[in-house]
Amino acid sequence: MFAFDKSGSGDINEAGRAELDAFADKVKAFDRLSAIRITGHTDRLGDEAYNRKLSQQRAETVRRYLVGKGVPAGVVSAVGAGESQPVKECSSLPRQELIECLKPNRRVEIEVEGSGKL
Repeated sequence: MFAFDKSGSGDINEAGRAELDAFADKVKAFDRLSAIRITGHTDRLGDEAYNRKLSQQRAETVRRYLVGKGVPAGVVSAVGAGESQPVKECSSLPRQELIECLKPNRRVEIEVEGSGKL
């Protein structure tokens, strides 16, 4: 959804926007929506404190995007996990290849509590 070292609303790629638009449409149709928790993640490159801040910014960007699409703001929270929960490990690669290899770690996860169908 986000390129390396990016977190702004203009930085959400086209596929990410399409996914978020579809997600917003589906959750707005829920009978009951208790909570939506958005967790931002980064890869391991960079300082831990910087990555925590970047992951929080990514989560906040997605929160604002969804609220802008009509998802009720009162049920949406955003947290940054930084580099603490990688889904892919890579080592001993030149920097550009390492950035590409670690791409799956630069993500946003969304958890929903409510009733309805996604």
